[in-house]
Amino acid sequence: MIGQRIKLAREVLGITQSELAKVLGTTQSGVASMEAGIYQPSQKYLETIARRTGFTVSFFAKGEPPEFPFGSILYRAQSAVKQAPRTKAHAIAHLGFELAVSLADRLKKIPVNIPKGSDEDPQRAAQIARASLGLSPDTPIRGILRCLERNGVMVFSIPMEVDGFDGFSAWAGRDPDRPVIALLGGKTAYREVFTSAEELGHLVMHSPLRVDAKQADKEARAFAQEFLLPAEAMQGEMQRPITLTSLSAIKPRWGVSLAFLAKRAESLSLINPNQHRYLIQQMRMNWGAKSEPGDEKVIAEKPLLIRKMASMLYGDPIDLPRLVRDSGLPLAMLRDILGIEQAPGKLLEFKKA
Repeated sequence: MIGQRIKLAREVLGITQSELAKVLGTTQSGVASMEAGIYQPSQKYLETIARRTGFTVSFFAKGEPPEFPFGSILYRAQSAVKQAPRTKAHAIAHLGFELAVSLADRLKKIPVNIPKGSDEDPQRAAQIARASLGLSPDTPIRGILRCLERNGVMVFSIPMEVDGFDGFSAWAGRDPDRPVIALLGGKTAYREVFTSAEELGHLVMHSPLRVDAKQADKEARAFAQEFLLPAEAMQGEMQRPITLTSLSAIKPRWGVSLAFLAKRAESLSLINPNQHRYLIQQMRMNWGAKSEPGDEKVIAEKPLLIRKMASMLYGDPIDLPRLVRDSGLPLAMLRDILGIEQAPGKLLEFKKA
């Protein structure tokens, strides 16, 4: 159990076994032996590990961490996203989940109202998900993160920016397992809305996973289209001829990007593939590939559930020193997980010898 926690701390820091070994004055095989549980560090050596990593000694003695599968992060193994940032993001979300569960278990339970293991097609699965979340079938969704959190989804902001890696999701823990969505930083508000809906699609349709990774991502994108832009509503909202001007008129109401609206128009056969390509080319010529007019004025929604739970148990403002003692997590990491602003910097600074 101590070994699992040493590994988690190392992964959160984004360092290799060899890098940790160098600072601890041991070998890579020595760190590997500790992480595998073959060698149990003494109390004095554990204090050294805690001092060097920034975690408390009590963190390493807490017992086995909760089960936290890689979930949809495995699909990114097929992309250009390197393993190191995937591993680090997963480790941060893992410890955020452990903290959230420890808080939630002391409070009134929030029921999970999203379906799991749906074998419906993406469009029908999205319609069922809307109904399960108490949403109308054909109106814009305002505050998607608040909606998900009210219905039992644990949402975390991960303080990392990785090109091509927007977020991931998993059913984590056991008895019962709980839905988790992790969102990486550095994305526009509109991109976070899409990622939240896409990861909801993975939670609803891909546990267990019955298709290959490429097909799973395709289904999740189709789910997001129907979930955020229902076909019936779009047939009435998108008036021909469909242009950047006409799409810009409905963009604020539906809270998604022009690129997403254009893709939805194509998927509904309101425009053909050539027309879709032309619209995308216009966008890129006018604004580039990653931004649209007004994006900078839209503030991304932030998760609030875990911070609210912490304030209910640790006061408002939150008694961070007491929470550090109880959780064993470094103060900087707690601030990031709870969304409490701090001076600019990295999540954790690895302490050199």
